Amino acid sequence: MLSEIYVGWKNFTFPNPQIENEAKRRIAICVDCDRLRKNKTCALCGCYMPAKVRSPKSRCKLKKW
Repeated sequence: MLSEIYVGWKNFTFPNPQIENEAKRRIAICVDCDRLRKNKTCALCGCYMPAKVRSPKSRCKLKKW
């Protein structure tokens, strides 16, 4: 899990076009979720979603992506 967090933050800091396409798809799902807080963290897992959606191995705990 720590490696997933690292990869997500790396891809957030240094965008990759391939990763960005998937991140846009994922974050669109998160925006419609009632668990997304105003500070862009998930109320279920506590992750900062702009970084988590950029980690290819990470998954939504609600299985939305």
